[in-house]
Amino acid sequence: MTGKTHVAMGIAAGLTLSHGQSPENQLILVLASMVGSLIPDLDHPKGKLNQKILWINNGLYRMLFYLALGSILMYLNFVKNNKYLMLLGLVFVLIGISSHRGFTHSIVGFLLSASVVKMGTSNYGLDSLYSGFMVGYVLHLVADFFTPRGIRLFYPLKISVSSPINIKTGNYWERIIFTILSIYCVFVLMGYIG
Repeated sequence: MTGKTHVAMGIAAGLTLSHGQSPENQLILVLASMVGSLIPDLDHPKGKLNQKILWINNGLYRMLFYLALGSILMYLNFVKNNKYLMLLGLVFVLIGISSHRGFTHSIVGFLLSASVVKMGTSNYGLDSLYSGFMVGYVLHLVADFFTPRGIRLFYPLKISVSSPINIKTGNYWERIIFTILSIYCVFVLMGYIG
């Protein structure tokens, strides 16, 4: 799926989850689910977030950036004895060495990423941020499961799994899904749904 479809899914999920909550909680849930829906594509140099983060959008630069970032965080773990930095550093190193739809599109990647977010939010009472992130991340994996290439759910095993019903990235059916999600979001925001 394309980045804009993942964003639309994240926003739709966040709006649905946050219905009836305070405006602050709604904003947190929508933003967290939107970001969560983009995080798995950090393993691709042209992923939506990488287009904003990386100065150069190619595979080598992406790999070096995340390996360096992960190494710095792991070093800071030894200096400050902070397990959170170690786990975050490990996630970035694995993102750096992973190919597209590898680590970040797997059960291991999901669990490690969820652990990082849980550790970062639990001390501050930001349960909505954690919930939104989890939903966005899972929806990304589900959406990519429906593409012909599928996902390497059991990484590091090199076995891709995909749905028997495939939607090719960027084709007619994905554009229909994006349009339906966009209309749904507008209706929710206008108060027609919910």
